[in-house]
Amino acid sequence: MLIDFNHWQGSQIGNDISQLISQKGRLDIISALQPKFSKDGNQFCYLYGELPNDCIAGFGDTPVGAMEDFVNNFYNQKATK
Repeated sequence: MLIDFNHWQGSQIGNDISQLISQKGRLDIISALQPKFSKDGNQFCYLYGELPNDCIAGFGDTPVGAMEDFVNNFYNQKATK
């Protein structure tokens, strides 16, 4: 059986694989840290640590949005004194 990929299809497959690898990386961080997941008002929240200053938090309109915010904060949050 011969599969005839054109350039667009190959690029799309590559993009899909890249997105899946990135998603797996975010899920690995959630799995390793096991932050508390809850709903805070009208947003979803992942929380790791103790409020107000000794924590990493992520908020979003969807669970995936909260996960992405949490992972971004995990990589970028600066330590407080």
